Amino acid sequence: MIRPALSRRRVIAAACLAPLVGCSMLTDPTQPQMYRLDPADLDPVASPVRRGSLAIAMPSAPENLDTDRIALTRGETRFEYFADSTWTDRVPALLQVLLAQAFETDGRVADVWTDRDAITAGYLLQTAVRAFTARYDNGAAAAPVVEVSLDVRLLRLPEQQTEGHTTITEQQQATRNDLRDVVRAFDVATGKALNRCVAFALGVMRRA
Repeated sequence: MIRPALSRRRVIAAACLAPLVGCSMLTDPTQPQMYRLDPADLDPVASPVRRGSLAIAMPSAPENLDTDRIALTRGETRFEYFADSTWTDRVPALLQVLLAQAFETDGRVADVWTDRDAITAGYLLQTAVRAFTARYDNGAAAAPVVEVSLDVRLLRLPEQQTEGHTTITEQQQATRNDLRDVVRAFDVATGKALNRCVAFALGVMRRA
């Protein structure tokens, strides 16, 4: 059972296409278009054996990714955002809820919490966002590659002893240089990363 915070998933995204021009600040006074992150292909398990409990801490992120804005990079040095376009919540908040959903979909953890202070949880999953961007490595006109990179650590509670640590990175090529297709690439890359987070945590829990 997922504890509080899943209401953020129910925010409905606007369907309009936002312009692809990157900028460091939103200058248009109109309301930005909102896009829902909907990870593809989360892996369920047939007739799982449910055991244990897991608290999922709010992921940490550098200031430029601790935002609801959709990030992009150009080359090795330029960090920008898509103009007039946002996610439905800050990236860390989205990922916390989606991690809980991924574990619920998998079904092998009996209780999944989104409150790190849940006193009944046996384990705590800590995540740091290293990358959550669309990379324009081949010029502004080419379809970008979305990169999702997460530093993941599983702690045993109440001792907060680290049982396992890994870095998970997934990439997905957008089919076109179109923001709707870029968002779909975020969905695919995020879904792959979430599935790997679940597999990692469950593997550590079985060995612990």
